[in-house]
Amino acid sequence: MAQQSSNLQSSKQLFDLLKSDHRQAEKLMKQIESASYEKREALFAILKQELTLHMQMEEKEFYPKLQKIAEMSDQVEDALQEHKEAREYLAELEDLDQDEDEWLSSFQDMQEGIQHHVEDEEQEIFPDCKKFLSEEQLGEIAQKCIQMKEKSQKPSSRTASKGGLQRQTRKQPGARS
Repeated sequence: MAQQSSNLQSSKQLFDLLKSDHRQAEKLMKQIESASYEKREALFAILKQELTLHMQMEEKEFYPKLQKIAEMSDQVEDALQEHKEAREYLAELEDLDQDEDEWLSSFQDMQEGIQHHVEDEEQEIFPDCKKFLSEEQLGEIAQKCIQMKEKSQKPSSRTASKGGLQRQTRKQPGARS
């Protein structure tokens, strides 16, 4: 019986982890909307890193299990398409000057897409997957996602310094014009 309780807690951990990521992304997006150019740049770098890790976790550990379920294949296909669109927006936004109106407009489009994706996951995908995956399977996915997240946080100083170099490189061309 202790085993079953542990699995129940692990499945809760999975949805808590994913929902926590959603809340963090929503918080960062709101901050970006009202931030100055200087703060926007740093917040966007954090958002991009957080979203990328979240999508990688779902695509590696969560969605492959759901793709095997015929009743969920359309939902998974839509979610993966939304991930692709989010990555395209992130790349586009990275290439635009953040102090231009076009950047904010594209950012708001991405934000709407992400909000739609979050609603789909939390209101449809998460509840539906409980019908097809056992608590043990959900617990295994939770543990793998937690491990991915922990591994990603260890080399954060290297990632931050690389991001800093990219930001410095991007600022220099703008300074010349």
